Amino acid sequence: MKPKIALLIGDRTKGGGTERMCAFLANALARSGRFAVSVVSLQESQPRPAFGLEKEVRTFCLSHGDGSRRAFLPAALLRLLRLCRRERFSVLIDVDVVLDVLSLPCARLSGAKLVSWEHFYFGERLGTPLRPLIHRLTCRFSDHIVVLTEADRALYLKEGKPRCPVTMIRNPADFLPLPDPMPPREKVVLACGGLVPRKRMEHVIEIAALLHDRFPDWRFRILGEGPERPRLEALVRERGLSGTVELPGFAGDMAAAYAGASLFLLTSSSEGIAMVLLESKYFRLPLVSYDILCGPNEVILDGVNGFLVSPGNTEEAAEKLALLMGDDDLRRRFSAHAWDNLEPFRSETIARQWEDLLSGLTAGKEGQA
Repeated sequence: MKPKIALLIGDRTKGGGTERMCAFLANALARSGRFAVSVVSLQESQPRPAFGLEKEVRTFCLSHGDGSRRAFLPAALLRLLRLCRRERFSVLIDVDVVLDVLSLPCARLSGAKLVSWEHFYFGERLGTPLRPLIHRLTCRFSDHIVVLTEADRALYLKEGKPRCPVTMIRNPADFLPLPDPMPPREKVVLACGGLVPRKRMEHVIEIAALLHDRFPDWRFRILGEGPERPRLEALVRERGLSGTVELPGFAGDMAAAYAGASLFLLTSSSEGIAMVLLESKYFRLPLVSYDILCGPNEVILDGVNGFLVSPGNTEEAAEKLALLMGDDDLRRRFSAHAWDNLEPFRSETIARQWEDLLSGLTAGKEGQA
C-alpha cells in the first residue's frame, strides 16, 4: 500500500507562489508512483484552479459556504479531522505554517505525521499577530519543518529551537518551459509580484525616475495586481513616467514576459525565496536585487550573474542597473552565467529531496490506496 500524503492549502484555486508550489509538489509526488497524493483546500474562491493537477491527485475542499471567519475556522477544523480519520493520511504537509493551527490537532488526533512547509521566513509577520505564536507551536509539535533557504534554516534553529528536524528544500526555478526559439530581448527592466506594500513597487518607479534621462529608450514593466495600484499609478503620473513605467496587470504568459525582457529587478522588503527571481534566473535574465534577509544571496552570484544591493537603496540599485543597461557585453556575460548555480533549483533535484524526506517519515507506515 502506498503511503497517503495530503497537502493542506488555504485556497488551491489562487495563482500565487504557494499555490504554484503546492501543485508542483503534488504532481511530482504523484508522478513518482511512490505515494497516493491528495490536495486539501480550506476554500476555493475561483471556479478553476490556476495550476493543474495530475489526474491521480485527489482534491478536497473544506468550505461549504460558511459565512463568518469565526464560524468557518471551527467548522474547517472538524471537517479536516473527519477527513484525516476517514482517509487515514500518513502525512499532512502544510503549505504555509499558519495552517498548523488546524493541522496540528488533526495530525495528533488522526495519527498522521505533520510537515510544516515555511514559504516566508521565521521572522516574517505578514500582518498576522498570531504568527509568532504559530511558529512556536510549529517548532514544538511538528514532525518536520521544511524551509526554502539556508538563512531561514539557521533562523529556525537559533530562534525557534525546534524539537524536530529542519530541512532546507528549495523551490524550483524551471517551473515554466523555455520558448524555442527564444524571442528577441526588448529594452525592458521587469519587476513582478503582488502590488502590496511588502513588494515595494514604488521603489521600481523611483529607480526608473533616476535612470530615465540617461536611458530614455528603456522601459520598466511591473507585472501584478493588488491594492497598491492606485498609489503606484499616481506616482507614475507625478514623476512624469507614463511612457516609461508600465503597469499592465497580470501576465497571461509569464514565460513570454521573462523571455522578452532584458533585466530583472527585485525591490521587496522580505521574501521566503522569490519565485520570480528564480524564474528570471532560469530565463537567463541578469538580476538586480535588494540583499534582503532570505533568498537573493542564495540565488545570485554577485558580480557574476547579477548584483546584490543594500536593501532599500534605490540609488545603488539604479547604478547597478545602469551598468547593465549601458553595456550589452556585460548583459550577455551575466546571462551566460545565469545557470552557474542552477542545479540546486532544478525540479528533479527538489522532487527527489521531498521523496526522500517523505519516505523516511512513512517508513513502516502503510496507507490505504
